[in-house]
Amino acid sequence: MLSRVWPFQRNPSHRVRSSGPYWLLRDGMGDARPSLRESLQCDVAVIGAGITGALVTDALVATGRNIVVLDARDVALGSSAATTALLQYEIDTHLTDLVHLLDAGRAARAYLACAASFEILERRFPELLKLSNYRRRESLYLAADEAAVPVLRAEMDARRSIGFACEWLDRGELEAKTGCLRPGGICSALGAELDPVRFTQAVMSGVERHGVRVFARSRVKAIETHGAGLRLVTDGGAWIDTQHVVVCAGYESRDFLSREWADIDNTYALVTEPLTDLARAHALPLIWESARPYLYLRGTPDGRLMLGGADVPFRNADLRDLALPRQVRRLAAGYRELFGRDLPSIAHAWGGSFASTGDGLPLIGCEPGGHPRVLFALCLGGNGITYSVHAAEMIRESIEGRSHPLDDVFGFGRRAYNFRKV
Repeated sequence: MLSRVWPFQRNPSHRVRSSGPYWLLRDGMGDARPSLRESLQCDVAVIGAGITGALVTDALVATGRNIVVLDARDVALGSSAATTALLQYEIDTHLTDLVHLLDAGRAARAYLACAASFEILERRFPELLKLSNYRRRESLYLAADEAAVPVLRAEMDARRSIGFACEWLDRGELEAKTGCLRPGGICSALGAELDPVRFTQAVMSGVERHGVRVFARSRVKAIETHGAGLRLVTDGGAWIDTQHVVVCAGYESRDFLSREWADIDNTYALVTEPLTDLARAHALPLIWESARPYLYLRGTPDGRLMLGGADVPFRNADLRDLALPRQVRRLAAGYRELFGRDLPSIAHAWGGSFASTGDGLPLIGCEPGGHPRVLFALCLGGNGITYSVHAAEMIRESIEGRSHPLDDVFGFGRRAYNFRKV
């Protein structure tokens, strides 16, 4: 007899992004996987075939277990297609603030873990990163106004104290180096960018060659207990019996959680037509600012500018998409204020919905009070890709019956009070 653990309670057609993200237009849709038509068994079922699900699945291949991946869409067609893919060690929450939310030791470990993810990625996927236009970049964190200057200087000192290479650029240096019109900012040596769709598709193709079965258009509507194991029931009527479930479905993962652990916002992004001066896009650091919500900016391999931001609270997907023209105008105005000139011609624009916790950190592992073999990789906020690198290792260790050094930093149990913003 089945006992239900979590039902799928929300509209199964719910969308996480608007149509037309740049990466899908650039890379195409990729291979079309089949949907799950008949029931089967496996050792580990992974829900979600985005960049988090791909990295987690790749780590689990080494365990020798029989793995199945399910996605409501197809590989990299959800939030991974909408991300601007700025890879940063810098967390949305300042190190100086995180010290008070956690403690000095765990706050430092959170930042250092994000920094370590670059070398882990480069060591694990050297060829795939080349194919995915991965490049190291400096990261420039701008003071939005004069009042933010002392705050960011203190933040720079805190980062330096735990070993980060960063320097202060004043107004004149910023303008000369990047053209930014701001009173100052922190320039960090460590940052990177990549094509998230191309990378996710490549990783998932690799795990398929190792025997992982991937099923598209197979939305999981319930996770149920079934004897000593677990059963996933899809909206097509098929089911999978498994010993472990790993949920890597972005903010849609909340459909399998017992409480709301994060807030959901809409973010918007655009890419310009290729610049006349392609060198400007190729040399640009990753740029973001201290205002909340903040504008963020990077170049693309084909010489465009990619901007994101104009975040607003999520209400529903239709309202998010209706707001796209207005939010694009906000992004263009933000660029004009930042550089003192008009944004180059816009080629594509899109919106997406994302979740974030109150402290800006991920939630990885078993939910308190939940089934011990239903694990979550909630790599939320602005550091989703760097968090996913560690989620892969943490999930593998958990399934192998071992603890991980970051469990008390990125896990559900790191603090007792509400994770959501107030």
